[in-house]
Amino acid sequence: MFTLNLLTPSILFAQTETPTARGICTKLSEIELRIGQRTNDRETKLQTRRTERLSNLENRRNERNELRREHRGKWDANRQEHYTKLEARAQTESQKQAVAAFKVAVEAAGTTRRGAIDAAVQAFRASVDTAITNRKSSVDGAIATFKSSRDGAFSKAKSACTGNTNPKTIRESLQTDLKAAREKFKIDTQAIEKARETIKTAADTRKQAIEKIRQDFESAMAKARQDLKTAFGEQ
Repeated sequence: MFTLNLLTPSILFAQTETPTARGICTKLSEIELRIGQRTNDRETKLQTRRTERLSNLENRRNERNELRREHRGKWDANRQEHYTKLEARAQTESQKQAVAAFKVAVEAAGTTRRGAIDAAVQAFRASVDTAITNRKSSVDGAIATFKSSRDGAFSKAKSACTGNTNPKTIRESLQTDLKAAREKFKIDTQAIEKARETIKTAADTRKQAIEKIRQDFESAMAKARQDLKTAFGEQ
């Protein structure tokens, strides 16, 4: 997250950097350059972190996709093996029909479960992607607003330096304007933190959906197993 680190002491005159009121006008360009460079450095680090996080997110998603494929592949193999054993046990026509019905029920339950899980995962990922995009847009907007206010503060100070304004007044006014820019940035970034709430809500929704999918699947499987046991005379 692009936090208030952008605005740490360099944004206001630190005690060791404060020029005298008399020297403020001769120091303006130097101060502006220093603050601008530090801001640019922060933005570069921000972009690097964004790239790393998106890469990590993509890697985690790919890993989970692969694990899900592996799990499904094993379930498919075990299921076919189970079908083969059931077909070997079926002796009467009614038992054979029961095995066929069991296979249809299990396949339908499995297909429904897979589709529902895929939809839940996709919905969650879409919510995360939207939150990331909105957060990036908001952060970039907050940075742009801060930089515009910062540049305006220095332009105002430079203009004042060309007139007969008291240097002390120029210095104090610049400090006030920069502080206002910092406070505005702080307020904007605090509002951006609400993106975490959006992702948490999406995660809770996914969890509830997966639990409902699991329950529905178990119910369907329980009925299919019971019907099969009845056909084979097992209670």
